[in-house]
Amino acid sequence: MRIALVNGWYLFSGGMEAVDDVIGAIFPSADVFTLFYDPTRVPPHLQGRPIQCSFLQSVATRKTYRLLMPLYPYAIESLDLRGYDLVITSCTSVAKGVICDQESTHLCYCHTPWRQLYDLYSKSLAIVPLPLRPAYALTCSRLRQWDFVAAQRVDHFVANSQHIQQRIRHCYRRVSTLIYPPVNTGNGYLADHHDDYYLSVGRLTHTKRLDLLINACNKLGRRLLIAGEGREETRLKAIAGPTVEFLGRVSDANLSTLYANSRAFLFAADEDFGIVAVEAQSYGRPVIAYAHGGSLETIRVDDATGRSDTGVFFAEQTVDSAVGAILRFEVREGTFVPRDVQQHAQQFDVVVFAEKLRTFVSHIMENK
Repeated sequence: MRIALVNGWYLFSGGMEAVDDVIGAIFPSADVFTLFYDPTRVPPHLQGRPIQCSFLQSVATRKTYRLLMPLYPYAIESLDLRGYDLVITSCTSVAKGVICDQESTHLCYCHTPWRQLYDLYSKSLAIVPLPLRPAYALTCSRLRQWDFVAAQRVDHFVANSQHIQQRIRHCYRRVSTLIYPPVNTGNGYLADHHDDYYLSVGRLTHTKRLDLLINACNKLGRRLLIAGEGREETRLKAIAGPTVEFLGRVSDANLSTLYANSRAFLFAADEDFGIVAVEAQSYGRPVIAYAHGGSLETIRVDDATGRSDTGVFFAEQTVDSAVGAILRFEVREGTFVPRDVQQHAQQFDVVVFAEKLRTFVSHIMENK
């Protein structure tokens, strides 16, 4: 069986790239297609394979790729996917728009419908300079029409959370199968002691709402370590107080130590799933999170069966709400059972994902 794996781009290291790494391990002979990529950001299990790119490869960089958005549909449709039995698209935006043979089966693992066109559209429009807003709005309107049509060409949608299942239904009028993304919980371990710091991990972008966490820790005088890099780094450093430290991109070994020794993990983003929050739990560390999106599925709070909690929620994306959650956590910090927190995370392990994806692929290919 000839298999193609398609992604929009490989320019960063994040949750989507981690999922693609596991898919690449499951299908080691799959060919790789993308619009453009940075060789240093290709997932490990895809490195060494020929990567077929679009005509945007020569002009796209981490600083310019957003400006190329109007060209994405033309670029993704230019990829030559003739002769493949199975096409797996890993999609946050345009990858699902590939043109496949009529005999091919197109499975889209949807991390999210294109957020810039849907739930983040108003926020994105608001930060565009006023003279450019009409052109931006027109571009998004045309892309939204193309995106809906592209979604109808997909044979099978797989969603990474119940939250995304609902959004696929709302945006595309399509049903989907739920398979939670893979988290390497096997690396997790329980530390003998915990240091007096809170931890945040991820790309430094405005959607992660790290400003809330920084201001909350400024207000409380709590130590916060931030691992990651991104375009918001300068702005975030400008508002950080003396108890906030930016670590940049850290190695896997150092990240493990940071997770295991932290007091708790702070997570303010409205995420579709939130792999880093599950990673933190795999080290037995509770999560203080915004109560929306995938966090409601990955963090156990007030469980009806009486099992111990794995975190604390705050209801609003505000500094005061985050401050309140941190203080509530500290009042009951000793009630969290690290072993229970770790066991909860293991339901999202790589092995579980691989088994479910293989079973689903076998089913759809046998019944095509």
